[in-house]
Amino acid sequence: MEKVINQAEILGEAILESQEYIQMRLTEQAVMKDEEATRLIALYGEKRTAVENLLANPNMDHGELAKAGGELQEVEQMLDNNTLLNKMRESNEAFTAMMQKVNAIIKFVVTGEKEEEHDGCTGSCSTCSGCGHHH
Repeated sequence: MEKVINQAEILGEAILESQEYIQMRLTEQAVMKDEEATRLIALYGEKRTAVENLLANPNMDHGELAKAGGELQEVEQMLDNNTLLNKMRESNEAFTAMMQKVNAIIKFVVTGEKEEEHDGCTGSCSTCSGCGHHH
């Protein structure tokens, strides 16, 4: 077991030294220091909570919900147009893709099973945008 633990530590260190991890951390730190990005993230949280609260109300006012939904979409658009937030999203996606490859390799070595790919599908339905793959 000691060999497995040592190899896991080596893998962990390699992940921490990877360009994907370093870039992800740098962009996350830059976002946290950027007033506009942090303001947009906070505003998005507020607008999303407002919509969720309206949806949770059994006597919800559909007009209020439409207005709150429109405000949420406006903030989403501002998030999408923020260069720094886009860079952070891209770096997170690159890191996630690397980790999915690492996990697929470990799974293959241990079980002999290859990850099925369906038009970029990683086999994880939690982040799927509708590839048609079903577990």
